[in-house]
Amino acid sequence: MTEAKQYTCIGCPIGCPLHLEHDGNTIKEVSGYECDRGAKYAHQEFIDPRRSLSTTVAISGAMWPRLPIRTCKPIHKDQVLEAVRKIQALKLQAPVKMGQVLIRDFMGEKGIDVVACRTMKRADESS
Repeated sequence: MTEAKQYTCIGCPIGCPLHLEHDGNTIKEVSGYECDRGAKYAHQEFIDPRRSLSTTVAISGAMWPRLPIRTCKPIHKDQVLEAVRKIQALKLQAPVKMGQVLIRDFMGEKGIDVVACRTMKRADESS
């Protein structure tokens, strides 16, 4: 029995309304997209929805109180809240370099690391 799902593509600024028809776990057709990213997004969203995660964490001893961080690859959509809680539990101390891995294999997934998005020197080294 064929069923349908509706998505709004987030692959580009157009935001195409996507229509995906499937029979169980088998995708039958995707329509409504204006670029290839729409079809790819609908497949990904149906099979394994993921989200990129970027936020800030507290850092002590630095010129600024918060350090921007992100995951280097998208994580499972249903793990985002748990991931944010784990990231907020981080206790960082300056100095930190941009690209430095803060948590390796985050959420138990090999190759998904949490990295610093900027260099943060110690407050007494900032000038």
